[in-house]
Amino acid sequence: MATARSRSRNADIKLLAGATIGVLLAGLFIAGAAWVATRDSKSAVCGQLSAGAASEVRKTLESGGPYPSTGGASCGFWLALDNDNIVAYRWQQPSGCTLKWKRDHWECGGLTLNAADLAQYPVSIQSVQQNDVVVVDLGPQTPTTTPTTSHP
Repeated sequence: MATARSRSRNADIKLLAGATIGVLLAGLFIAGAAWVATRDSKSAVCGQLSAGAASEVRKTLESGGPYPSTGGASCGFWLALDNDNIVAYRWQQPSGCTLKWKRDHWECGGLTLNAADLAQYPVSIQSVQQNDVVVVDLGPQTPTTTPTTSHP
């Protein structure tokens, strides 16, 4: 005959086993989510991203300078003004370094760079529900070529 003490002990063991299994499953779920979020970003597909209302983006850039934004994975960029145009400079430059804004200039891999030399994502202003929004195209880009003219 089982005593009250032995039934209580069996219930405690079941509770501990259930809690242990629950903790292990939660840990596996978190580890899986971390793996998916940090796996090779070359396989990441980035699309178009709305960066906000064009007037607000411009106001922020005029008063606070460039600011970082992310499209996820390796699709991060800096929103900035260049010749009064809103531009999106890629975080990861083709050289492999990460672009940083240092008070009044751009740095990448410890080198100071001119804005004209920075890789960018295409930016457009689109009308969405009667509002002009800044849209950054984070998708794969085809290499751009500069047209050449021949002189006779």
